[in-house]
Amino acid sequence: MRFEFFLAQRMRSSSNESTVSARIIKIAIVAIALGIIMILIAMGSSLGLQKEIKNKTIALSGDLRIAPFENNNSTISIRPIDTIELRKNVWEDQSKISRAYPFIAKGVLLKTKQEFEGAIIKGITSSFPWEKLTPYLVAGSYPQFDSSLSKEIVLSQSLAQKLQLKIGERVTAYFQQKNEGSIPRVRYFTVTAIYQTGFPEFDNTFAFADMRHLQRINNWSESEIGGMEMFLHPKENVAIYAEEVYRALPPHIDVQTAQQRYQSIFDWIAVFDFNVLIILVIMILVGTLNMATALLVLILERSRMIGVLKSMGATNPQIQKLFLLNAVYIVGKGLLWGNLIGLGILFSQYYFGWLQLDPTSYFVTTVPVELPLHLWAGLNVLVLSVCSLLLWIPSLIIGRIDPTKVLRFR
Repeated sequence: MRFEFFLAQRMRSSSNESTVSARIIKIAIVAIALGIIMILIAMGSSLGLQKEIKNKTIALSGDLRIAPFENNNSTISIRPIDTIELRKNVWEDQSKISRAYPFIAKGVLLKTKQEFEGAIIKGITSSFPWEKLTPYLVAGSYPQFDSSLSKEIVLSQSLAQKLQLKIGERVTAYFQQKNEGSIPRVRYFTVTAIYQTGFPEFDNTFAFADMRHLQRINNWSESEIGGMEMFLHPKENVAIYAEEVYRALPPHIDVQTAQQRYQSIFDWIAVFDFNVLIILVIMILVGTLNMATALLVLILERSRMIGVLKSMGATNPQIQKLFLLNAVYIVGKGLLWGNLIGLGILFSQYYFGWLQLDPTSYFVTTVPVELPLHLWAGLNVLVLSVCSLLLWIPSLIIGRIDPTKVLRFR
């Protein structure tokens, strides 16, 4: 065993709990533990919230949306595009696309005997990925549109409550025609599923039905649609592929990513990274300052021992290493307790969801957590490395201790 490691171990085993340094070291351990707990909670909740909101946003509209330029700034399909205009390799490239489906969006007035409510019906086909909305299913089961025209409709819980509707009940839908003064066209639907995503703007607006109803109401042919939405494979770069698709499309058709369509939401969740960075810097500084204070007290308290070691031939770097090893041990102890408590809090939130959020503000009902292993390991290495490097500065005081002065009096 090397000289420094041996003495560092002996110092820890022979330390007196009643000394000033012992109490300050305990405070430093608590400060580091609290710092790592706060960083873990901030990072885990931030990453979890970002992932949950991104996944939910993409689940509602896909990674990419292809539609005429006229439809981009509108929630309804104003102008149709013919699927003949779209090159099939654009939306049938299975190496990059996991799912693609056509849609039509149209305004509607939903009415029951007691209530009525305006909404937008999103017409879809059997290729729609209902599995993306499965986590948000509240009641019933999602329809599977087959060859025959379906009269099933999927409502959000918000719309169902406003209309006082339950599974199996019927709702009347009134569609306004293009010509002013013309009689609205009427369709009757049966509620088969109720969902709730937590996005108020979406939940208060959208219902799902068979797209063929909207094609007939709009007097569109079977090949005319409002647009295409696509889900890409997880490893695919959405922005790069969107550029490829755009170059392959006719000039009057545009492609937008989910981030472009929901820019304000993505900008908002990007702020979380900055907040986590601020917390990380502050906690590392607080922990380092506490450790620096503890190290200085420990050095001053052990000045006679330093004088003895120097008189026996020990060099300043050797003595510095001795105290730095003890400091790293203290930092490691704080990290251990901080990780145990911090990860315990995150795991309990993940499995039990005890901390709730207002979905109107945060789009989720419980705080989601996400902490990849490599980020957790990197955080601990970063904190340990920064603290160890910065603690080298107060250890330089060892070189200024003169053994002839500290050993003069007992």
